[in-house]
Amino acid sequence: MTIELHVVDAFTDRPFSGNPAAVCVLNEDRPDAWLQKVAAEMNLSETAYIRAIDGGYSLRWFTPTIEVELCGHATLASAKVLWEKGILQAGEVACFHTLSGWLTCRQRENGWIEMDFPAKVAEATSAPLGLSAALDCDVVAAASNGMDLLVEVADERTLRSLRPNFSELARLPVRGAIVTCRTDSPEYDFVSRFFAPAVGIDEDPVTGSAHCALGPYWQTKLGKSSLTAYQASARGGVVRMEVRGDRVLLLGQAVIMSQIVLSDWAVMA
Repeated sequence: MTIELHVVDAFTDRPFSGNPAAVCVLNEDRPDAWLQKVAAEMNLSETAYIRAIDGGYSLRWFTPTIEVELCGHATLASAKVLWEKGILQAGEVACFHTLSGWLTCRQRENGWIEMDFPAKVAEATSAPLGLSAALDCDVVAAASNGMDLLVEVADERTLRSLRPNFSELARLPVRGAIVTCRTDSPEYDFVSRFFAPAVGIDEDPVTGSAHCALGPYWQTKLGKSSLTAYQASARGGVVRMEVRGDRVLLLGQAVIMSQIVLSDWAVMA
């Protein structure tokens, strides 16, 4: 049996930027332990596994250490692989059954891909004890959606200069910390960074699922439902959003970077 993985840079239109994800198309179920080992070997923020089922495809996401319930960039990468490799024809809808329910992806103009995701609204909360020290900055506002902590800071200079204490951040009882602020750039409505050391990712380059919280948050603050954001990691990436009630349409581009064929030893391990 031959098993291939594709490495895809997501939320970008050029190589070596955005967020890389590995995508593995399976013909049959594989043990969870094997899926986790491959994800650890790839050592990317996410490795996605897709398998044909009734109504579409099963989709699961693994960090190097755990399986997660929602991931945007690896979903974007998975849809890109299905269309690029001719598994789905151009214009066909990619339907994925996931731990977060059914998610759909559609092709848009100029290489953009639209993903229909659940909104993950963050409710205002008190900043947890030690948060400012862990981020090494003042916190303007904090909110939580149960999955992540959303933190607003004063300005873009503060956000871009953050050097968090990852050991302290990992102690927080959440998947990760979304740090965000307004931007003076005419291209974008806001900027963000995402830190998730608790799940093995100190800083994620571009995080689609975080924008399921960021979209509703900035919709309320800015009074607009169509938003464009930049995630200001070292690689960087652009996410467009359309907030529609309890759903958020996330839009991004993607570039397939490489194809890896697993050896027989790896497949049988």
